[in-house]
Amino acid sequence: MKWLTNIRSGPERMRAPIRLAIYVRYVRYLLWEFRWPLGVFWSLVLGGGLVLQQCYHHRPLTYVEGCYSVFLLIFLEPYLDFPDEWYLQPLFFLLPIVGLGAVVDSLIRLGYLTFTKKSQLPEWQRMMASLYRNHMIVVGLGKVGFQITQGILALREPVVVIERVGTDSTLLDEIIDLGVPVIRGDGRNAKTLELAGIGHARAVILATSDDLTNLDAGLTAKDLNSEAKIVLRLFDESLAVKIAGAFSLPAISTAQVSATAFIAAATGRKVYQRFQLADKPLHLIDLTICPTGKLVGRTVGDVQADSQVNVVMHHGKAGVNVNPGHEIVFEPGDMLLVIAPIDRLIELESTNQSGQRPEDAASCAAVLPQ
Repeated sequence: MKWLTNIRSGPERMRAPIRLAIYVRYVRYLLWEFRWPLGVFWSLVLGGGLVLQQCYHHRPLTYVEGCYSVFLLIFLEPYLDFPDEWYLQPLFFLLPIVGLGAVVDSLIRLGYLTFTKKSQLPEWQRMMASLYRNHMIVVGLGKVGFQITQGILALREPVVVIERVGTDSTLLDEIIDLGVPVIRGDGRNAKTLELAGIGHARAVILATSDDLTNLDAGLTAKDLNSEAKIVLRLFDESLAVKIAGAFSLPAISTAQVSATAFIAAATGRKVYQRFQLADKPLHLIDLTICPTGKLVGRTVGDVQADSQVNVVMHHGKAGVNVNPGHEIVFEPGDMLLVIAPIDRLIELESTNQSGQRPEDAASCAAVLPQ
């Protein structure tokens, strides 16, 4: 769980006005939830007050006094003498029964809502999501979706998660505990995406384990918000290529992404990544300066100019230097992060390992430090 270090939960990142808006909406939800008990109670008070004003003849009553009498009568504190009118006598028995029933029902349900985590309520999740702007939506909270959500939180970016109903896991509980709104529903459904704030979202990441589900949800999201960036997770590499070309939707092939991890492990590297920049394939690798190689004694600027590579990080005796200066000199054992086309990296590796003995090859394949 190292990704969770220093990650603040959703409400903690919100400004005070936004938090206040959430609680105002929550009060509105409570009023709607208790609309029937409240309606019954106040109907008894207001309607009963009108009946007493018109029909109670022991003494004259104003309408407000009649309502006050009914209010006290509901809580078994009669304000008026028992009426002589036969049609009012049943009222004095029924009002406490019905009124107290409504009050007790409300108190029991309010107690449940108070002692139950409100963050677990679907209504609370929807209220939080409705206040998000320029956020990201992750559809599918499996292991991949969980890692994606953690990474977004680590970048201090707002995120809303969509997970289908009936799926309960510790991952879901952990995400909710972090304050991330979780909308339960089908990500292919337009209503579900709207509850997650698709109209104000900056990006939607479809990370379920089903290619067709991701494609369906991605196209629906694109229809609802043409400005949002839609990213699909696909297992079928050929399908990913076709989708990216036909629909202009970035599609990440699971096979292609995992291939780099296998290559890195097989070559003894910590970092090996392939990506595209301006439609040009580039690779990111780590490189350890061999004591007998031809890179020893050369500077960063010299190597970058001759080999047409970009050294983005240098780790030497002076420590880690991101985007190192051109004047830094390579020494044996220094570790580098290099970006370049694969053919340039092969030439650089060859230059680095030239002159080494076979038994020293392993020492030149060191990986980046933790």
